[in-house]
This record gives sequence, structure tokens and C-alpha cells, in this order.
Amino acid sequence: MPTDEVLLTHPDPSAPRHLHLAVDGARLLRRSWRGNAKERHSSRDLPNPQAARDALAREAAARMREGFVFVRGSAGTPPGEPVLRCAPPNSGGDQTFDLHPQGHTLAVASLHRGAYGADLHLIDVTTGQRRLVHTETPGSGPARQTFIHTVLFDADGTGLVYALNGETRHLDLTTGATRILAAYEQFSTARFNPFCARPAQDATRQRLLLFDADDRVRVRTTSTADDVLVLHVADQPECRAGALSPSGRLLALTYGVHDAIVQLWHVDTGRLLHSTRFPFPFANTTGRTGIRHLGFDPTERLVLATGGFAEGPFALPIEGDTLAWAVADPYRTDRYGTCFSWQYSPGGDLLAIGGRLGATLHLPTGEPSPVTLAPSHTGRTQRVVFSADGTLLACGGDTGQLSVHYLTSQTLMRLDRR
Repeated sequence: MPTDEVLLTHPDPSAPRHLHLAVDGARLLRRSWRGNAKERHSSRDLPNPQAARDALAREAAARMREGFVFVRGSAGTPPGEPVLRCAPPNSGGDQTFDLHPQGHTLAVASLHRGAYGADLHLIDVTTGQRRLVHTETPGSGPARQTFIHTVLFDADGTGLVYALNGETRHLDLTTGATRILAAYEQFSTARFNPFCARPAQDATRQRLLLFDADDRVRVRTTSTADDVLVLHVADQPECRAGALSPSGRLLALTYGVHDAIVQLWHVDTGRLLHSTRFPFPFANTTGRTGIRHLGFDPTERLVLATGGFAEGPFALPIEGDTLAWAVADPYRTDRYGTCFSWQYSPGGDLLAIGGRLGATLHLPTGEPSPVTLAPSHTGRTQRVVFSADGTLLACGGDTGQLSVHYLTSQTLMRLDRR
């Protein structure tokens, strides 16, 4: 998708509005119209072509917050190109979003000014229409701010699991009713940090990882709401991150910051399988800032992590301390690659990595993929998530924009021929 022009649409069902922005040398050109009405034209001269492109990007971002979107159908869209670019109306949303398992809807949380209030919106991937489904108002007392840290669709896509401060809640999208799944108060009833220890799911969303009062880590079966594993981790350093394996069979937890511990648990038996102290070898050992994200590869034979100064991902055997592979930095030898987020495709043939300037696609062991992902315009990309069939990839980052990319069967054919 070119960076010197974009066609945005405000998907008002009664009368859609359109805005075309383009760069001509050092000039920013605007063309807008509504329905069959007469077009309006304007332009602005900038010091140089790059300044004009920067102005286009800023105006496009501002218009997206107003509800304008870039949208096109998947038919005829080349593999890796976006079918939707959009933004929530307020701040945030860079990692507080999720893609419906069937790929037709985005759920995104955004914060009101100063985090005094928050909204949950649904955005239709085909049309770009967004719908407000829930609003959180400021609380009482010192904890008035409403930080939402995680948004996840539940297993059947009819509800949302979201983390608000130290609470994990469920929102029924049909009735609008909310209920609390787990709750703690940081520094009082638990030592968890809600900005680090966040709810997580297995690949089928049948099991949910929760952080609860009394320093308890719970794994819950969502169909019955029964806990299959409860760990009391008060005797460990502060728990900083956790993850369920794709099958939900394994649980990984990391504790501490500068000298982190990683534990691996068998969920159904409650057996501790492995515990090791800081096994992930950051290239810059003087700048250790702990492990930021944990996860598993599709075979569940490797544990993956990112950490340090946004380095990784790295992979180690689930019961070993020897590095299996790591994504190298293409420009430097004193650190690994820049990684703010990552996720495997459902089939395990692609690894999406959120980097400094957007998302990229890789092979399962971190090498660059032959499939190129178009620019996502998401900056430091804090979350990447595939649809259940692997044909869509959603990205979000600190530009405030969300981008959904189309990956067709041609993508898989090209990977099969590698």
C-alpha cells in the first residue's frame, strides 16, 4: 500500500463520506465528497516531499480517530496487503484489542483523557463500522483511573474478557452484563502488576489464565467455569508474565526482573515440570530488564520469550537451558532482533513479529518468510493476532492505528514450496 496516497471512508450507513489524501511533490492534496455530492478540493504546501508525506500520515491518523477507515474487500487484495486500517476514537488500543476467531470483527479498548474512563468498541472488518458496546466510568477513591490492559474474545465470540486495573471481567455482548472472574489490589491483596501479568488463553480459548487475590494463579476451563489448576505463588518473587501452551496442557510463569526464574507446569496434574533461573541469554547482559512475554511454539517443545530492551524472541527446549534459536538483529551484533510482540499462525507455518516500525512475517524458527507483509503503519507493534483459519492478521501499535492484513491460500502454497 503506497505511503503517498490513501482513500479513507467514513462508513455512515445513510451517506458514507470519502476523503482522498495524496502527495504531489511537496504538496498535500485533499479531495472529499459525500455520496453523489460535488467534490471539494484543497491543498497545502510543505517544505519538502517528506514533510508532505508526514502531514498525510498525521491527517490520516486524526481522521481515523474520527471514524474514517481504509477498507477494501479481500477479493483481488494481494497476500500481505491490508483490508482494513482504522483507529479507536481515544488513546490506547495498541495492545488492548483482539480479532474475533472467525476474523469478522475487531474488539478494541481505548482510554478517555488521563485514563479517567474507557470504552470498548467492536469494529466490523468488512465495512469498518464501529459500535460502542461498553463504557467504564472513573471509580471512587484514589484508584479512579480505568486502565484496561487486555481484551480477548471468549471461545464462542459472544463475549469479551478484559482486564481493568487488577480485575479480570467478562462482558456479555448480547446482554451487556459484566461479571468479575478474578480480582486483586496491587500491593495489598497480591503482588501482581496488572501492566505485566495479564490474562491469557490457549489456542482454542477453552482455557483462561487468571491472576487473582492472595497471589493465586488460576487456569480455568471456560465452558464450566471450573479451575483446573490453582497455584499459590506468594513464596516466589513477583510474577511478571505467564502463558498457556496452544493445547492448554502447559503453563509457563516467570518471576522477578533482573534475575528471573521461569517455571513450567503441567496444568492437568499440577506437576512442576521444570524450573530454571534466567535461561534466556540476552545479547546485552548488562541491560537485562527481565522477561516481558512468554509463550510456546506450536509443537509445545519450545518455550519462547522476549525481554531485555525489546529483544527476541528466543526459544529454548521446555526442559532445557540451551538456546534453540533466536531472531537476529539485521543491523547489529550486540543484541537480538527488536520484538514487542509475536504470535504463531494457527497452522504453525508463520511467525508474526511486531517490531519497531510495524509487523513482519517469519518462518517458524525466526528466519524471514518469503511472504512479505505490507506496511502496517502501527509503529512499535505491541500486539499481533491471527484469525482462527490463519487468513487474517491484525496488528496494533503506538501510532494508535490497527491494521488487518489478508493472507490467502497462496500464502500457504508459497510456504509449502520453500
